[in-house]
Amino acid sequence: MRVWFKNIASMLGVEDADERSVREILGAAAQRSAIVGLSPSGIDVCPDPDCCMIDAVKGDTISLVWIGGTPRVEIAPGAGFQIAIATSRGFHRGETTILSRWTEQGAPGSRRRLGFLVSIPPTLTHVQRRNSHRVPVAFDLAPVAQLFAPPLADPICKAPIVDLSDIGLRVRVPSALAEQFVSGQQFVVRANFVTAIPSFKTTVEVVRIAASKAQDSRVVGLRFTESMEELTRAIRALDLRRSTRPAA
Repeated sequence: MRVWFKNIASMLGVEDADERSVREILGAAAQRSAIVGLSPSGIDVCPDPDCCMIDAVKGDTISLVWIGGTPRVEIAPGAGFQIAIATSRGFHRGETTILSRWTEQGAPGSRRRLGFLVSIPPTLTHVQRRNSHRVPVAFDLAPVAQLFAPPLADPICKAPIVDLSDIGLRVRVPSALAEQFVSGQQFVVRANFVTAIPSFKTTVEVVRIAASKAQDSRVVGLRFTESMEELTRAIRALDLRRSTRPAA
């Protein structure tokens, strides 16, 4: 029966970590200063970029640094909380207890750091999310990507961006230019945004050409050929804010 339940949990995208792997997960999270979300026990929580990050794992405790403004809920020693720890493929969720608060004065001129010591969760549940975080682009922003075919200095076209993810983007090109985009072909793309998304210029590879709802156009899927760490962090932060935003 245990195997059956574990299979069902896996199908639902939920997987428990044992005691040994809990410490391995927390150790890796501390190395990358993972984003954390906190909520009173019994209330499901997601990682929150305005909450905390893991500073260190010391013995049987986790040191959290508060990175937002004033905590939205009272975080008092002895209180039970649910903790959610961000990963590249979703997040881990478990139960913890607030042990103490701490403060630390940084370098001269910098603000004081606030943090908490919390207990190590006995178990962590891994909640899977889609492999790439995709952000639909608002029409009122109308961002446009410039596509270059080196060694040509001038762009071959300016294409509206349909959506953007941490592994690539989709753009809309005129049907008359669609034959220039062949699967596997590489271009240089330059995109500028006026929102929290950072502007970038990088090499991309054509992975798909598809029909478009817009007349006389095609949608071209482009994959980044190199890691875009700053863009990935920005998209995941937006994705986290969206997933934890209260329903209207």
